[in-house]
Amino acid sequence: MRHLLTFFLLLSFTLYYNIAFSSNLKVVVTIKPIHSLVASITEGILEPELLGYATSAHNYILKPSDASNLESSDVIFYVDDNLETFVQTFAKNNKELVQLSKAINLLPTRPHSFSRKITHIKDEKDLHIWLSPENAKSMILSVSATLSNIDKENSHRYNSNATKAIKKIDQEVKEIMKELNDFKNQKYIVTHDAYQYFEKYFGLNHPSAILFIEEDSYIGMRSLMKLKKIMKEENVKCIFAHSQEDSIKPNALSNDAKMVVLDPIGSDIEPGKDAYLAIINNIAQNFKSCFVE
Repeated sequence: MRHLLTFFLLLSFTLYYNIAFSSNLKVVVTIKPIHSLVASITEGILEPELLGYATSAHNYILKPSDASNLESSDVIFYVDDNLETFVQTFAKNNKELVQLSKAINLLPTRPHSFSRKITHIKDEKDLHIWLSPENAKSMILSVSATLSNIDKENSHRYNSNATKAIKKIDQEVKEIMKELNDFKNQKYIVTHDAYQYFEKYFGLNHPSAILFIEEDSYIGMRSLMKLKKIMKEENVKCIFAHSQEDSIKPNALSNDAKMVVLDPIGSDIEPGKDAYLAIINNIAQNFKSCFVE
């Protein structure tokens, strides 16, 4: 009797799994925001895997477990060869590598500087593309098209999920836009320039009014005095740091300015289909919390 019960339990689990996830396709995604977009498209069809790093793809050293996942995958979704430099190592065995930046109009990087002079670094692109909801929608369409082409049996479900995901982004972003509407003329300092896609989409201040601190550099006395002067002249009240460690530096600039940490990757947010909008909303709320008197 016990063996019979065990058999039926295993059978039930197998049937449930096959119903819940109807594709054997193995999909791997490199960073959490993109993983969230992919998960919203594959919901009920398959569970995409996320690589092990939680904070950033910058200078990431591939772990053996991640290498194994990439090696055994059918599809890899990633941002750009210049961000996830390790991905091309796995371009073999008919594996589908999808570089999502190809579907995006990339913005040039803005130099980190102690001055207000804006000069572009030739040919270098800003790869924080997910911070524009418009880009996110473009990537959703690219992911849906790729998966539909590979897994034709579930193409209608991928397309349906993509439509729902885009609709949800439109609805939630509309509310965020209203919340940020009163802060479009605010000026601020960032210690890591990851947010120009976000700024442009939500209509925040023009980049020429943003002051930069080189992320890993020492702020000398001359530069510190220059920055303090700019802050006073332009009435800068907000400093946005990239991490708690990074926030030590802006504290030296002004006792009057607020300091808030922004997280473009969602380090503390649970991975999954809801993570993307949680990341965007958290950034918006942190901008707002600093701007509010």
